[in-house]
Amino acid sequence: MLKGTQVGLRPMVSEDVWHLYKWYNDQRVIEDLGLRHALFCISVDEERSIVEKKLTSPTNRDFMIVDLGTEKAIGWTGLSHIDLRNSNAELDLVIGEVSEQGRGKDVEAARMMVAHAFEVMNLHRVYLRVPCYNDGAIACYRAAGFELEGTLRDDHYHHGRPASSHIMSVLRAEEGRR
Repeated sequence: MLKGTQVGLRPMVSEDVWHLYKWYNDQRVIEDLGLRHALFCISVDEERSIVEKKLTSPTNRDFMIVDLGTEKAIGWTGLSHIDLRNSNAELDLVIGEVSEQGRGKDVEAARMMVAHAFEVMNLHRVYLRVPCYNDGAIACYRAAGFELEGTLRDDHYHHGRPASSHIMSVLRAEEGRR
């Protein structure tokens, strides 16, 4: 397990499907993620299929975010779309336990994933997409060293209206400046 001061990251396993099933069926968790495809009311079997694909994919590396005090999973994070040729990957991060949101654990998990991407995987760039209206997530990623690259205008719907997302990234050379 990778350990920080508040959270640790452990590799995702098949049994984690139950955490993800719970979190992705909680409207409070998925409300501001800017999902481009529906996940709400997903079945356990659908979630199990998603997890199994993640675990066997050469372009994904997924971890559970574990609170070091309670040793309970509070979210998940990972790198997806890993492109070794171009030395980059996309960061995904969700704090699924609503009571743990806004406590800085997301920032620590993001920093740990960036360090893993640069120091262990030898990547050059880590990027992400975050909805423009999710101020908390934007602040988290800024605190983790990400910078705004641009905006994807009206790339998804939020509350029945078109909404935009930002693309943010951090480069290996910038990683130590956080």
